[in-house]
Amino acid sequence: PVFCIQAILLQALSHQHSAFFQQALARVQTQLNVKTLQQQLKLKNEELQGTITGLKKAQADLEASQSELLALIKSMNELIYVLDAQGRYLKIANTNTKLLSEPAEDILGKTIYDVFPEKTAQLLLVEIRESLARQETREVEYSFPLGLTKIEVSASLSPISLNSVLCVVRDISDRKRREEALRLMVEGTASKTGQEFFQSCVQYLAEILGIRYAFITECANPQKTRVRMLSFWKDQNFSENLEYDLAGTPCDEVITNGQYYCYPDNIIARFPDDADLVDLKARSYAGIPLIGTTGDVIGHIAVLDTHPMIDDQTRKLVLKIFAARAGAELERKITDIALQKSQEQTENLLLNILPNTIADRLKTDTSAIAEQFEDVTILFSDIVGFTPLSAQMQPTELVDLLNEIFSTFDTLSDKLGLEKIKTIGDAYMVVGGLPVKHPNSAEAIAQMALEMQSSIAQFQSHYSSTLQIRIGINTGPVVAGVIGVKKFSYDLWGDAVNVASPMESSGLPGKIQVTETVYERLKHQFHFEQRGLVEVKGRGEMMTYWLVG
Repeated sequence: PVFCIQAILLQALSHQHSAFFQQALARVQTQLNVKTLQQQLKLKNEELQGTITGLKKAQADLEASQSELLALIKSMNELIYVLDAQGRYLKIANTNTKLLSEPAEDILGKTIYDVFPEKTAQLLLVEIRESLARQETREVEYSFPLGLTKIEVSASLSPISLNSVLCVVRDISDRKRREEALRLMVEGTASKTGQEFFQSCVQYLAEILGIRYAFITECANPQKTRVRMLSFWKDQNFSENLEYDLAGTPCDEVITNGQYYCYPDNIIARFPDDADLVDLKARSYAGIPLIGTTGDVIGHIAVLDTHPMIDDQTRKLVLKIFAARAGAELERKITDIALQKSQEQTENLLLNILPNTIADRLKTDTSAIAEQFEDVTILFSDIVGFTPLSAQMQPTELVDLLNEIFSTFDTLSDKLGLEKIKTIGDAYMVVGGLPVKHPNSAEAIAQMALEMQSSIAQFQSHYSSTLQIRIGINTGPVVAGVIGVKKFSYDLWGDAVNVASPMESSGLPGKIQVTETVYERLKHQFHFEQRGLVEVKGRGEMMTYWLVG
């Protein structure tokens, strides 16, 4: 204080003592120095307190960060450890015991050659040294036995110094199993088609995804409201293939919207009207459509389980792979069926034009076909009264009548084992004994003629009493075959044909005229009446007979 200094000075002056004055000055100087030091100390204390507060906060933040990092490491599924350039375990940061063949404390200080088989250890050591040499992260996959199982892992090796790497090991056993299952599915079904493929497909699918039910369907109607199972895997075995309506089922959404759907749980509550879900005790469902090359939905694949299922990208990817293969096979099946139907229609059309044996020959040989037959019986017929009747009917009605009559004749010829040759207008020609020999061709033709008469009698009551048929029959050798390269027609040539035709044209309505050759062959099995001599063009007079019963 100033008043103290003044007092000291006054005292010094009053005593006028030099030594005392010097002492007083020293005391003043000391007081001033103490004050300055006190002020500096106060500032230093404030700075120190700020530093301590900052250090405490940093320590708290560090502890929190370390706790978070430790919790994160502990929650990781990976195994993390540090290896040196010789493959020696320096530190294990996360003791994921599932990926350790021995306890962590027993592994520290050992090398990878002490832990893994030599081949695996050599692979790891090469990658460790490569990572250190290049100072870059290396990825390596390997496997090792763990108890009775084999563990598949992926290791990421990252250099953390010039002589050590951080190794992060992940268990990829599930992924490897799926990849192996997919490989087996592709290889196992590559040579399979049809039902065998669809069965293999659902079985592999159930095994890969670890589910209880799997099935493949095809759309059963054009409206895509109903599907038919192609294969159904149920409880480790194949079950009966069902056909069901889509309404009220999860499959309806897959088919209708043409996209993947997954219901991980409570599927019955979502689709209460689907009784099959209740019967199967299903809790979860996933389905994916089968798409044809035109972009249309042609069926679907579905999997169900009695437990919840995880809706992840792996499941979706597996179903997509199976759907692509199954869709291609289903489209091939549909195409094959359509092709088969087309071939059957073509075959039937060909067989309606040509005899079976001739049609088969023409498939491989399009050259002219001509065969000699020594003993055949030919029938020509003509509907009498058809021309005036046609003037009274519409053209379509006329064609319908003619079709009905000739269809009846076709049925008769099939029943008796005869070969229809052709129709020309209202004329009908049929033969017995070719292209396959017939032991009783003459008897069969005679029976055909009599039944044709009876058939016409039935048509008379419906259309016209004037509607009658005139028939001529002859037996003898002919040449039969197909000639030309377009519009194939199986036909007959020879004298026997030239005589059979006049037997019809020179006959009478309602009568069956036969040559003497036919009469001699059948006179003991059928009733005949002699007509007498008839002038035949190019042959002169010939003895003919009426077949009457």
